[in-house]
Parts: sequence; C-alpha cells; structure tokens
Amino acid sequence: MWQWINQNAQALSFFASVGTLGVWLFYAHLLYAGFRRQRQARILINQGWGQQVDSVCLISNMSQEPIYIHSINLTIRASDNEYTESVTDFDNAKPKDSEDRPQEITRQGPLRPGEQINLGTFRSLLRQTAERHKELSADESQLLRDLDVNNFKVTAIASYGPEGGVIGAQRKFLVSGDENQLLRPAAISTKRMAKRKARKKLRAWLENEL
Repeated sequence: MWQWINQNAQALSFFASVGTLGVWLFYAHLLYAGFRRQRQARILINQGWGQQVDSVCLISNMSQEPIYIHSINLTIRASDNEYTESVTDFDNAKPKDSEDRPQEITRQGPLRPGEQINLGTFRSLLRQTAERHKELSADESQLLRDLDVNNFKVTAIASYGPEGGVIGAQRKFLVSGDENQLLRPAAISTKRMAKRKARKKLRAWLENEL
C-alpha cells in the first residue's frame, strides 16, 4: 500500500489540493451569501393594535443602514376592479405644518435602522384612496361594507444605498367579518420587491406621481 501511495503521490497531492480548494470555495460562497443577505434592505409592513379596520399600519426598517421612503401606495381590490393611489401625503395637512414638523404632512422621509413609522389607521388609508376615485364611496363610517372590498395591498417605495435605485416592500391584507370590518395579513411576511421587473414597476409609479 505504501508503495502504491509513493508511486501515486503526485496525483494524490493534486486531488488533495483540488479538494481543499473546493472546501475553501464552498465556505467563501457561504460567507458571500451571508454578507449579501446582511446588506439587503429589510422593510417590514405590519398591522398593530388589533385586527379591525381601525388598527394601524406600521413600516419598520430592519436593514443595517437607513432607508429613504419615497412613496406609499395603496391598491384596493373591490368588485373585481383594482384602484391604486398614492397615500404618501396626508390629505388634511396644511402648508404651515411643514415648517417645523414635516412628518405631520407627509409619510415620506428617512428611516434609520430599527426605527418604524406609523402610517395611521387602515380606515384612514382606505378612505384617502377611495375619495380619489368616483367609483368608490369615501363614507368613512361605511367604507369597507359599501365598497365590497376583497383585499388591499400596501406598497412602500424606498431607496437603500447598498442596493442602488429604488426597492419596494408590499403586504396584502384580507378583509373579512359580517360588515367587512376585520383585517388580517394574507401572509406571515412582507414581500420584498427588488428584482428588475418589480423595480421597473416601482419607478413607473414614482414617475406617475411627479
């Protein structure tokens, strides 16, 4: 056996080197994949304070670096039709409010790591969207029941330095209950919108808001 090893030492050394290289490449791939995951934007859209229409919509930045929120869009699906509207700015804000507290007139702006922003109640977001479409009723007291809302989506469009360009986060909410007064997320996690097709759609939304 030793004689065979001595006779094939060169070949064995070559295969050992190839095996060692493979192991190092494997661990390098794991490190790179972990690094990429850490550098990706992580934006969460959550529901707080119950599961009723007056619960609040929260956006949290769980990324390692700050993000800048450009726009908040709401898409209502009612009676087999979809209605999308930007709810970035508060519709009842006054220009003078922007002098000292811009957060009282708009939902856009920077968000540091670990911070969250309260967008307001889902009722107010739905009303703000509904009142801009003549097909929808903006009666806040009967909003969901009168609209026959099946579901709606909240989409946040933001910039995140390491990724470049715009990225998005989206979460779908289902409407239920006798008078459509109950809400719950359709999935346990927020959908990340960072692929080319999704970014193209997000840019188109931003361009339409100009």
